[in-house]
Amino acid sequence: MTWERRHEITPRFESAPQPKLIEILKLLPKTNCRECGQPTCMVFASLAVEGVKGVDDCPALSDENREKLKQYLSQFKFGCEI
Repeated sequence: MTWERRHEITPRFESAPQPKLIEILKLLPKTNCRECGQPTCMVFASLAVEGVKGVDDCPALSDENREKLKQYLSQFKFGCEI
């Protein structure tokens, strides 16, 4: 089906924006409490960049920062969305 419609498809040469690790890390508690199952907040942030972890995966996150992180991550697309 895609092959038949190839003349209708416009290629995109820029990659989709990705969240920045440092912006996520700024909002985390940085206590390395391991409540999320990760050894450090840095590891958690790197997984959040990839879309593997999200706001609900950090129990130590304050309500204010949970909302800020949710807002920040909401502007990005994760996975194979087309």
